[in-house]
Amino acid sequence: MTYRVILDTDIGDDIDDALALGLILASPELELVGVTTVFKNTLARARQARTILKIAGRGEVPVAAGCGAVLSPRTTLPFDPRQAYLAGELPNQDASCLPEEELPPLDPRHGVDFLIETLLAGAGDIIPITIGAMTNLAMALVKEPRLGAKIPRIVSMAAVFERPMSEWNIRCDPVAAALLFGSGIPMDIIGLDVTMQVRFRPEHLQALDGCPRPLAQRLSQATKLWAQHDRWAEQIRRLPIMHDPLAVATLLAPDLVRWKRGWAKVELQGAETYGFTTFQEDPAGPHRYAYAVDSERALSLWMDRVLAY
Repeated sequence: MTYRVILDTDIGDDIDDALALGLILASPELELVGVTTVFKNTLARARQARTILKIAGRGEVPVAAGCGAVLSPRTTLPFDPRQAYLAGELPNQDASCLPEEELPPLDPRHGVDFLIETLLAGAGDIIPITIGAMTNLAMALVKEPRLGAKIPRIVSMAAVFERPMSEWNIRCDPVAAALLFGSGIPMDIIGLDVTMQVRFRPEHLQALDGCPRPLAQRLSQATKLWAQHDRWAEQIRRLPIMHDPLAVATLLAPDLVRWKRGWAKVELQGAETYGFTTFQEDPAGPHRYAYAVDSERALSLWMDRVLAY
């Protein structure tokens, strides 16, 4: 079965966004309708996405820069994302980008407007995949309420339900996440409960680095920059955790994970629990969350697809 998808991403910081885009490009079951970027310097993030698309021979895929700031009146981040955006902070993988003059042009629409126009023009068959803060899609739903009837489901790398904490993509904009969770649109939520189990080992990095194909070489270069400049990379021994690729992989092989159905919610009131996520099981609920994963199979799927592209 072929799915039409839009990737909404904060590509350029953690390496898993680039690895997720690579998996989409290497999967004939997925038709990539467009890419939108979110959070902080979305223009630089769009440059990263356009570089990967150009190298992969997919420069025709439109890329639109979206919201740099967030909807939430407060977050628990150690910085103000609006200030970081205005200061022009660059993602850590920016040096791997091609020069602007060699890239396909940026889509002239704002990412929110791109989502609205593309989803409304579709046949109700385009699935947004959110692998960053949910600001763009939440803004699109607020601006154009008709979108709810045009989205068959949303696939999100977000949240954690088995322990009390705020996962990064929720933490960046809890209000946006709450808007999506409360929209009634069916959602598949792939969170830290399973993604932390899908980790590269040294042999995976060696295979990626040794693959001569253009997409693999580009992803290898971006991975090296991430490993050098991201503090989180040092904490996890510079071995990528496949958060975002696992979300994409569930479209290709839903049985990679086991699901629970019910209602996901975001806490917006508590001083100590702001941005925490909870899940109540209900067979009639609109949400599914992945609570178990076949990690070796997920890793093999990514390696087999991307290294052969």
